[in-house]
Amino acid sequence: MKHLCSWRSLSRNDRKLLIVILVVALLVRLTAAFLLGDEIRGLSGAHDEISYSMLGQRFASGYGMTFPQKWYPWIDANAPQSYYSFTFSFLLATIYKIFGYHPLAARLVMAFVSVGVVFMVFKVACYFFDNRTALLSSAIAAIYAYFIFYGVSLVTETPFILAILTAIYLGTMLVQNSGRIVLWIVFGIALAFSVLLRMAVIFFVPVLFMWMLVQMHDHRQRFYVLIPIVIILLAITPFTIRNYLLWGKFMLLESQFGHVFWNGNHPGHMGNFHPYKVFPIPPNILASKNDAIITNELLKMGIQNVLANPKNFVLLTLTRLREFFKFWPTADSSFLANILRVISFGIIFPLSILGIILSLKRWHALTPIFLFMLIHTAVYATSWTMIRYRIPLDVFLIMFASVSILFVFDNIRRKITLIEPDEGHIFVDSSL
Repeated sequence: MKHLCSWRSLSRNDRKLLIVILVVALLVRLTAAFLLGDEIRGLSGAHDEISYSMLGQRFASGYGMTFPQKWYPWIDANAPQSYYSFTFSFLLATIYKIFGYHPLAARLVMAFVSVGVVFMVFKVACYFFDNRTALLSSAIAAIYAYFIFYGVSLVTETPFILAILTAIYLGTMLVQNSGRIVLWIVFGIALAFSVLLRMAVIFFVPVLFMWMLVQMHDHRQRFYVLIPIVIILLAITPFTIRNYLLWGKFMLLESQFGHVFWNGNHPGHMGNFHPYKVFPIPPNILASKNDAIITNELLKMGIQNVLANPKNFVLLTLTRLREFFKFWPTADSSFLANILRVISFGIIFPLSILGIILSLKRWHALTPIFLFMLIHTAVYATSWTMIRYRIPLDVFLIMFASVSILFVFDNIRRKITLIEPDEGHIFVDSSL
């Protein structure tokens, strides 16, 4: 079984360095939480925190998952809805129930969850690469602007990233060693939370299971895959039943996908996607006041738009990819947003491309990461994308960027050791 970079296996210096990284990560996130304060700001890129915080407050106050007034995109006041994540809203409701309606309390809880992300970046990078790459990756993640901002924003990104990192880590580890039943249970719980927090990951989950089954040579080991499958089904079923009781039709979890697919492939984009351009839903579709009917009809219309004009769909997909991986300053962003984008993702992205190229020779070992990156990108490139939907990719891009940085550093150091400082003669260092 592969070396897992457990606490005991790390050197004393590595342990100290990891602790420092985690402490720094916590301090900067706590600072960010206090700067955002005890109010809901809904800053650019995290506008959905207004909706989730409102749902959490309403649920904690006994009004269920409802809004006090008519809400985007079609939700009536005090009416049940299946558009927004029930799971994340319930998490916020739990915090508000304990501490009262204090968004700052939720931000502080999220800050600790975000530190968990930094730790899992270390674990995953250590498992797939080595401890140097892991320490560098976690150090970058600790001060990465997007992780800090979304780490204390009340949106689904941070808990989703923690869940999917845990799932990929455990899933890959369990392929090599079936492990204890408890690890399979934790693996299933992590996947279930991933699905409940971000339904789009449902496209990745069966692919991960298929990859695991192919890699397993022991038939008895394959039996264990049923454990996470059952856990996911048990987690989803209550929401599916709730939706059926509410709307009288089958709907797995949320009613977002049909809407965003239709809106993302609307002819009004004219082949040039913009994440803040939304189109009015036809009144005859909204007349049903039924989330399941609305999202299904919009999905049909979106598919018709794609089939009617494939060229437009290709152009929209390309421009969505442009939006997804945007690392340059833009006129429609604030000065601060442009600065943070350039000094964070603007540095990481080109380095990650080199790191991916350098890592291709190990593609078989890195298959779970590559599969997630490809499927995650494909889902949003063909439907709807915003920069925050890319954040789950950034944890892996940071790892590949670390590979690139260490590659350059090692080559520079190697060249320096080949040069005699005094006379400038080339010699072969016996330590190489």
